[in-house]
Amino acid sequence: MQDKLFEDIIDNYDTLKYSLLKAQTFDESHYGFPEIYYKIMETDKQRVDAFHKAFTLNNNFKGATVCEVGVGTLPLTKLYMPYVKKAYLIENNPDLVPFINKEIAKHPWADKVEVIYADALTVNLPEKVDFVVGELMSIYCANEFQVQIFQHMRTFLKPGGKLFPNRIVNFARLCEAEIDAEIHHYPVNFTRHQPMFLTQQFLVNEIELLKEKKQGVRLSFSVPVLFSGTVNALYLESYVEVTEGSNFTGTDSLMPPTVLKTTNTQEVKAGDLVHIDFSFDYGSSLDEISCVLS
Repeated sequence: MQDKLFEDIIDNYDTLKYSLLKAQTFDESHYGFPEIYYKIMETDKQRVDAFHKAFTLNNNFKGATVCEVGVGTLPLTKLYMPYVKKAYLIENNPDLVPFINKEIAKHPWADKVEVIYADALTVNLPEKVDFVVGELMSIYCANEFQVQIFQHMRTFLKPGGKLFPNRIVNFARLCEAEIDAEIHHYPVNFTRHQPMFLTQQFLVNEIELLKEKKQGVRLSFSVPVLFSGTVNALYLESYVEVTEGSNFTGTDSLMPPTVLKTTNTQEVKAGDLVHIDFSFDYGSSLDEISCVLS
């Protein structure tokens, strides 16, 4: 059975290339996303363990007041709820209301929860909290309003309060990729779908969510080329510090490495220095990122 499953994957490499992109695309018929995506996220041990570790590593959730934004199907909520004094759960998807209410009622900590169905960009909390948890992350914070939501929610933190996650570090590589004409970007599911890298990984920007004031990225820099070829894409990676000592470097369930077409293409030779003008707004869309090569 296992050998047959492996054989099926190999036989279907090409047709699976954009399957993760489809699974992560907003779907109005099911909680905002296809059902399979919630299964992908809930079974991702690296992702779940990173947050679980963060809730217990040098952060005393016992007796704390917590706010979680974008609770979804409650995978993270269940990890900290037994320890906290009070939790405000924010969710803006009306399709999730019946599920959340039913799920919370199953647990002994139900009386410690106040669910607020509202937009986290504008919601008001009835009190200050010790921690704000928010997993609504996309690669580079480009598709989700992670930055803007935390800019709003951090105003409800008590002095010394913390955000989970705390910091996001974005990297890229210039590459040559085979992407269908109608596709602008896709998350990488298998290494077979990685592009051909023409540069080393380089730092693009760092987002300290507790301090970030900007609404987007406007950068201009140059990188050296290792191999000759045609640059037509960027390979994006986001590394996440959930809290100091607990990190998450992206998997197929959240912030996966992503191939993104550049605005223009450029022929390069090994040793060249390629200049990049890079810009986008947080929460806009990966497809709206501008990456001009010269």
